[in-house]
Amino acid sequence: MTALRRPKQTSDGPAARGPTLIAHGVAALVAVMLALTVVVLVDADGDVVGGIPFVFLLAIFLLVGWLISWRRPGNPLGWLLLAVPGLFTLGAPAMMLGEALLDTAPGIATWLLWYGSDREDTWAWLPPIGLLLTQIPLRFPDGGLPSPRWRWFSAITIIVLVASSALLSTVSAEVYPGVANPVGIDGIAESPAVLVVFAALGASFLGSLASLVVRSRRAGTVEAAQLRWMLWAVAIIIVVLIGSWLLPDDWSAVRSTLLIVYGLIPVAIAVAVLRYRLFEIDRLISRTASYVLVTTIVVSVYATVVTSVGWLLPDASTLGVALATLAAAALFLPALRVTRRVLDRRFNRAQYDAARVAEDFGQRLRTGADPHTAPVDLLVAVERTLEPMVVGIWTAPQRRHD
Repeated sequence: MTALRRPKQTSDGPAARGPTLIAHGVAALVAVMLALTVVVLVDADGDVVGGIPFVFLLAIFLLVGWLISWRRPGNPLGWLLLAVPGLFTLGAPAMMLGEALLDTAPGIATWLLWYGSDREDTWAWLPPIGLLLTQIPLRFPDGGLPSPRWRWFSAITIIVLVASSALLSTVSAEVYPGVANPVGIDGIAESPAVLVVFAALGASFLGSLASLVVRSRRAGTVEAAQLRWMLWAVAIIIVVLIGSWLLPDDWSAVRSTLLIVYGLIPVAIAVAVLRYRLFEIDRLISRTASYVLVTTIVVSVYATVVTSVGWLLPDASTLGVALATLAAAALFLPALRVTRRVLDRRFNRAQYDAARVAEDFGQRLRTGADPHTAPVDLLVAVERTLEPMVVGIWTAPQRRHD
């Protein structure tokens, strides 16, 4: 019998009904604005397919933000995640209301369109992106700053975000066809002030991401696992972003679909904050890397065989495809096993060691284990694979034969 005792996890769940109702209400409001955004997209060009990745990304932020603000209302990360889709989707109802008020209340309509009008030089994207790349990394994973000394930096990032948003809002000459920008400044786009403000904004992004590295240096076991989820999500996004830059221009549909990958950030935050399978990041990395490598190898072999057969036998294109398919199918499973073994030793060492221990114990049982040492071997195998707090072995009492 193996008894396991898990350490009791503290929870900063809802202390009262108020925060729960607020979380549900805010999430419902953002969901309504997201639905209005879809309506605007359909009315704009009659085709919502191009906006599906963006809408899906906002839905991920909405779902994760609602979940964390509901379960952990004391952690500002949930509210910040709700603010990202909230600020993005606020433009849709603002534009719809502004268009409706153009004739009756042109002053109010102008300011509504100043924020919500869908135009190329809009500035409404900056506040949500700024929060995503400054305040969320600064307050990950417990909602607090890395140390009190980071308070001034957090305040500066907010000031820079407000200043850059205000400056960018003055660039557009019109907020709507025939409606002048109420705060427009001629020639501001060529002003050195724009470069200064956006350089400060870039420095804010880099400094906020650097706070994750600062946390990782003095993090405990749990916090280190939380940070690994976030750092790997950011790393994957950077790789995908660079890869999207290398795609041809006619692959714009694929490039727009890559927006969904940005949803890794809220997913990583959800896993880290709610601590659901928190320590599975090593296994996830190992499995992801192994399938990517094996897929690359198989596709390369397939392309090589098809090209080689086509070069040697120009009239046997069907034969080349058949041979390439057989070679790829025969190579997939062996390559996957070898790749998993190698990557598990690097990224998923605990699982790799546990599998070796279980395999060795099974081998000893098959080859004839000593009955007197079998319980000890079993205890060692359980301790090294499951790492329980308490281990015990129950044996049936011996019957007395009269």
